[in-house]
Amino acid sequence: MSSRTLYQVLRDTSREHGAKLALQQPQGGGGRKYRTWTWNEYLTAAEEIAAGLRSLGIGKGDLVAINSETRAEFYLADLGIMTNGSVAAALYQSYPAPDLLKTIETSGAKALFVETPKMLTALRSAPVEHFFLLTGEAEGALTLEQLRERGRAARAADPDLLSRITSNVTAADNAILYLTSGATGEPKMVMVTHGAIVQNIEMGPAVLPAGPEDMTIAFLPSAHITQRIVMELLPVASAVPVTFSESLMKLPQEMKSVRPTILVAPPRFWERIYSSICTEVKKRKPLQQKIFWAAMGAGLAAAKYRREGKPLPLHVRWPFRLADRIVFHKIRARFGGRLRLAISGG
Repeated sequence: MSSRTLYQVLRDTSREHGAKLALQQPQGGGGRKYRTWTWNEYLTAAEEIAAGLRSLGIGKGDLVAINSETRAEFYLADLGIMTNGSVAAALYQSYPAPDLLKTIETSGAKALFVETPKMLTALRSAPVEHFFLLTGEAEGALTLEQLRERGRAARAADPDLLSRITSNVTAADNAILYLTSGATGEPKMVMVTHGAIVQNIEMGPAVLPAGPEDMTIAFLPSAHITQRIVMELLPVASAVPVTFSESLMKLPQEMKSVRPTILVAPPRFWERIYSSICTEVKKRKPLQQKIFWAAMGAGLAAAKYRREGKPLPLHVRWPFRLADRIVFHKIRARFGGRLRLAISGG
């Protein structure tokens, strides 16, 4: 098991890549305007949130729930909770409010982050001591910025506060409470330590070599373990910048504009892409259809060798190169142009 905590992973990445892009979130309006965070800003936010939580009496081992779509503020809050030594539990937004309230009560959460004032209204009866809003404002809840202000004030009053907090959190301490039901049924609560998570993401480069020159788009629910590990925490270790999708409806256009090199999506997503490509192919002339299916055969043959870690023999390499030049580059252009690794999660 790794000896580092998730805070130490973020701190180490900030030291090496501080001014580089870490997160970017669309600002709406149909344009390409983004709010961005560097790795230094990501680290600062996590530290301020941790200090803010500690100033409110939320300490090591206390459970903090988060109910939010996948967005930058979720990432900041999540790392802030774990920096504080508290345990982060992401809720599935698709669950009805009574089920979420039951889960919050059963988990013993001491505080709750929610995304919007409307969501806060639905969960106002949750048996927690503190409510925090990731966006907007509402009576009885601190905004994320107000929580960060408390953290800054607490650190100004006690310069050693952060070092005491982080030095008391070890790899053996719990970091995340997963609330997963698997395929069906009630949420099954599973605690995972910092060390176990970091061990996973430290092994990531062996199968997913990536770095600051790459880009990914996050859109899966953050309660999903694949999203949490591969799209939130692995990028922290690899310094891969993350763009957040504005909506599933806009994802195809976002792929073209953001041009991700890595993308994690459920099987149904890839099936829809494949189906749309096949629909287009059927509209083509018979010769073009034959070329497409021949290219698919060459691609599958090449994929077989690559999965086995073997070099492509000449009789596979040349047909694949020809297929890539004639067919595959057009498909890549349609879906972003730079995608080099697609991962099926779910």
